[in-house]
Amino acid sequence: MKKILHASFFVLLVLLLTAGNARAQTDVHPEYEAVKKSIEQTIGWAIEKDFEAMFRLWADDMFHFWLFSDSKVVGLENFKKFSERWKDPDFHGTRYEFKDLRIKFSRSGDVAWYSCFLDDCGSYKGKESCLKDVFQTGVLEKRDGRWVHVQVHGSYPVDKIPENYVRHFYSGLFEEKKDK
Repeated sequence: MKKILHASFFVLLVLLLTAGNARAQTDVHPEYEAVKKSIEQTIGWAIEKDFEAMFRLWADDMFHFWLFSDSKVVGLENFKKFSERWKDPDFHGTRYEFKDLRIKFSRSGDVAWYSCFLDDCGSYKGKESCLKDVFQTGVLEKRDGRWVHVQVHGSYPVDKIPENYVRHFYSGLFEEKKDK
């Protein structure tokens, strides 16, 4: 009887642990896929160059800062002006990848924030270039039934800035001073 009791206890313990683990693996917020799609389309829109679809991803009071000091944009109308540069027919988005995408939701479920490392590639006049491993963060809110970005920020960790940017923006730091 003691063996049966121990075996029953062991089976019950295994079932409880397995059920808890299965719940943890499937306990994804019901809006996760919608938020993920909205995040991906902040870059993916450029492949089709669908500006109207891109503008629908942003809140009227949005804030954008991505890599360079001239990329700070506040408000959707200003973002529309900022995006004129991408209307150049020689520019095309080619591919992108969000790596280590982490999405978290507020307790109320109407705010989500995320972080990831992003590869963003495009071509200009047929020559492709890629921004690799940009650290991107953002905040989305569900407004009028759709997820919109209220804030996006992209940067490189200081120890991961690509050499071509270091040489371009900080070349004076590496040249010997001629006036000693």
